[in-house]
Amino acid sequence: MLLSRSVVAGLLSVCMLGAVLSSSAYGWSRYGHEVVGHLAEHDLTPAARAGVASLLGDRGLADVASWADEVRPDRPETAPLHYVNGPMDRLVPRAQDFELPGGNVYSAILGYAERIVDASLPERERSEALKFLVHFVGDLHQPLHAGFGEDRGANDVAVIYRGEMINLHRYWDNEILDHARRRFSSREFAAVLHQRFAAQQRAQWMGEEDPRAWVVEARRFIFNGLYPRPRIDVGGEAQGPVAVIDESYAQVWRPVAELQLVRAGARLAQALNQLFENNQSPFSPPPIEFPPPPRP
Repeated sequence: MLLSRSVVAGLLSVCMLGAVLSSSAYGWSRYGHEVVGHLAEHDLTPAARAGVASLLGDRGLADVASWADEVRPDRPETAPLHYVNGPMDRLVPRAQDFELPGGNVYSAILGYAERIVDASLPERERSEALKFLVHFVGDLHQPLHAGFGEDRGANDVAVIYRGEMINLHRYWDNEILDHARRRFSSREFAAVLHQRFAAQQRAQWMGEEDPRAWVVEARRFIFNGLYPRPRIDVGGEAQGPVAVIDESYAQVWRPVAELQLVRAGARLAQALNQLFENNQSPFSPPPIEFPPPPRP
């Protein structure tokens, strides 16, 4: 299929705008992050509920789940903490991929978990650490937040969705949850997902406490066909064929997105349960000096 020049020009302009906006897009969208927060609240112990309330007051985990995205413009040093990249030719990232001096989502989870229970810190900083942790556990379970630096986590991968050219990362951050957003509030959808997966399954995921393993788990979807196959020629030497996101793609990958939301909620709950019950982080110390210093 060869599209007309006018259509191509319009699609490319939309894609270029999407690439500009993608750097500030919400991982999983606000809706998806709220779902993770509500899911985690289902599995909190009394001690964790009390600990969360002591730091957040009358706000719940879902209420603060997108705070880390909201403060990015004023906290540019946190921008690299929303993702982790690995090589395109190997499933498991190298040690140096986890140990970047500027940090990534892996070191952010480890670092902010420690700060939540650090009694030497002011309560404001411990509260911020909790809000960061809620968000970054969610981010890490969006597969393209554990993708490739070469295409900026598929921000540079153009796809056509409902006649509009967007990028694949945006589709996974936002549009893949459209079906649920139209039918349910984030609290209602979390309840639906919580009922769908048995307590035994959630307990298994809660027992997987190494965020490095979460990275590999998320990347495995990328290596197993998450990138749709390009099949429409939009013309031009630079652009080449572009993939179309249709219902057949959604039927395969929407359940994966929902699975990852549930895993994120279960693992966030487990981390908070251990933090507030044991007053120490369940994770190893971050591999870098943390938190990263502010940028100009």
